[in-house]
Amino acid sequence: MIFKLKIIVFVITTILMLSPIISSTSIKKEKNEIFTENLIIKADLEQKIIDAINMVNETLLIGLLEELVSFGPRFTGTWGCEQAARYIKNQFENWGIDSRYQYWESFSDRLPLRYYKDKNVIGRLEGIDSSADDIIVFNAHYDTVKVSPGANDDGSGVVAVLAAAYILRNFEFNRTIEFVLFSGEEIGLLGSRAYVEELYENDTELLVEFNADMIGYAETKTGGRNVSISSTSDALWMVDKIRYVNQNSGINFNIRSSWSIEPYRARGGSDFYDFCQYGYEVIAFWQSEWNRDYFHTPEDTIENMNISYYVNMTKLIIGSLAYMADVENTNPQIKIGAPRRGMLYFEDQKIRKLKHDKIRVIDDILICTEVKAGDAPIEKVEFYYDDKLIFTDTEAPYQYRLNKFSIRRHMIKVIVYDEKGRNASDTIRIHYINLLKNR
Repeated sequence: MIFKLKIIVFVITTILMLSPIISSTSIKKEKNEIFTENLIIKADLEQKIIDAINMVNETLLIGLLEELVSFGPRFTGTWGCEQAARYIKNQFENWGIDSRYQYWESFSDRLPLRYYKDKNVIGRLEGIDSSADDIIVFNAHYDTVKVSPGANDDGSGVVAVLAAAYILRNFEFNRTIEFVLFSGEEIGLLGSRAYVEELYENDTELLVEFNADMIGYAETKTGGRNVSISSTSDALWMVDKIRYVNQNSGINFNIRSSWSIEPYRARGGSDFYDFCQYGYEVIAFWQSEWNRDYFHTPEDTIENMNISYYVNMTKLIIGSLAYMADVENTNPQIKIGAPRRGMLYFEDQKIRKLKHDKIRVIDDILICTEVKAGDAPIEKVEFYYDDKLIFTDTEAPYQYRLNKFSIRRHMIKVIVYDEKGRNASDTIRIHYINLLKNR
C-alpha cells in the first residue's frame, strides 16, 4: 500500500513539474491576442534557429494581422494610426518585452506638404553578452496611405516584427535586438529618420538593420519560391548567413540579390534609407512579385495576400535574426568619427548642429576613423576624395588631414583592409569651403 502511494505521489509531482512547460508551448487565441508564458529555452545556435522557425505559424500571423487591419487605414496622425500604435505597445507589454514610444515631429517632403507629429513604437530584447556592444534592429512601418487597410503594405512587415518579438523572447541571445515599428513612412520616411538620428547621437553600435516592407504577396508558382534581398556592400557576409539559414532549415527559397543599397541616392525606397545615410549596415527583404491593382488601394487586404508565402518569409527572417543575434563578426569594421554627420565645422572644431545628416566644413579638417579588427590584423586604411585615392595609412589611429581648395560638395570615403584581404567602408558627403589651402 505504501509503495502504491509513493508511485501516485511521484506521478502527481511529475505532472506538476511538467505543466508549466506544456502550457508555455501552447498557443491560444483570446480576443485576437496571442499569449504564452515566457519560457527561456537554452540550446545551441543551430537548435535555436530551428526552434524559432518552427514556432512561426499561420494562426499566430493571421491573428495579429486581423487585429491590426481592423483599425482601417492607418495614415500618420489619424485615429487608425493611434490605435495601431497602442495595439503594438500593448502586445509588447503583454509579452513582457520592454517597450517605449519615441515621439517625433517633422515637415514632410511629400504631398500633402505639412507638419506631422506622431510616434514610433520600440520593443527591446536585451542580450546576455556585455561585450556584444552592437545591436540588431528589425523594423517595419505601421502607417498606411489614406485609402488602404494596409494588410501587405506594411501590415505584413509589422506582424513579422511582432511575431519575431513574441517568439525570440523565449530564447537568450548574445546581442540585443530592437523591434521597431515606424509611423511616417508613407509621407517621407519621417519616423525612421527620427529613430536613426537618435541611434547616431547616442553612438549606438549597430550590427545590421533588417527591413521588412511588403513581404506577403506572390501570385505565381515561381514567385512563391523566390525572395529578393537588397543590402549594403559591407552586409554581404550576413546575406550569406541568411542563405545558410534558408538552405539548412527546410525553407528552400530561391534567394535573389536585388539592387545594392548605397548612401546618397534619391530619398525613398523604404525605412532603411536613413540607416544607410548614417553609415549603418542594411538588409531589406522583398517579396518577389508586385500587383499594382492592390498597392496603395482599398484592395490591400488579407484575402489578397499569399499566406503560405508570407509564413515562409517570416520564418526566413526570424531564423536569420536568431542566427545574427549570436554569430561573431570576424570582419574588419570602420566608420568616420569626424567630421560627424549633422554638424558644422570651422577650423576643425564643431560650431553647431545642422539638420539631419548634413555636414558643412569650413577650412581644413582632420578626417578621423574608428577602426575595429576582426579575426585578423588591420593592414591599411585608404582615404578617397570624390572616388580618387588621396592617402593610405598603415598605422593607427588612421587619420588624414583634408586641406584642399574647395567651394562645393564632395564625397569622402574610407576603406579598411585586413591581412585576410577583407574590407569595409564608410562614406560621407560634405559641403566643403576652403579658400586658404596650404597656408
